[in-house]
Amino acid sequence: MRDQRTTRFVSLYADAAGEAAGPGAHPMDSWCPPCPPPRRHGSTPIDAIVGLAVRLGLAAALWSWARANALPVRDWGEWQGWFQPDPGLVAAASVWFTGLADAQAMAFQLVLWGTLLPVILLAGFLTRFAGLGILLCAVFFTIAIEPQGWSFALIAGALGLYLALRGAGPLSIDWGAARLTRMG
Repeated sequence: MRDQRTTRFVSLYADAAGEAAGPGAHPMDSWCPPCPPPRRHGSTPIDAIVGLAVRLGLAAALWSWARANALPVRDWGEWQGWFQPDPGLVAAASVWFTGLADAQAMAFQLVLWGTLLPVILLAGFLTRFAGLGILLCAVFFTIAIEPQGWSFALIAGALGLYLALRGAGPLSIDWGAARLTRMG
């Protein structure tokens, strides 16, 4: 008689397969998802606010830099007009990228990405890659361009590192795409 009790006791806990089970455990608890589902990492309202604030701050800084180093837009419908670098930026790029590439092309790329990256950040699209790019650009800025501007580069690099590690947060295209792929 005692062996039957022991066997029943063992089988009650053996079905849980390592999960915390108790006297009230249901036999299906070992393979059913928990109800309600646990919160995903980074899905709190604080994560949404911080992610949005970091993206807004970086987007504002990048947009103002790009517009300050580009020629004024004369025709709003012409896409290349948005990315024409100022002659001062071309001269600076010839010093920064000596022997690496054409200064005009590099200045165009700087203005192009300085204009497009804020749009990408605001939408929250490919934010981890954008954060990594911002971090690398902050390091390059400190080493090769303006060592005395390390304080701005430190802030931009830290925000870029945050985005690279944590992502954009719940208010982004990245978050929505990740949720759809996990549900589909």
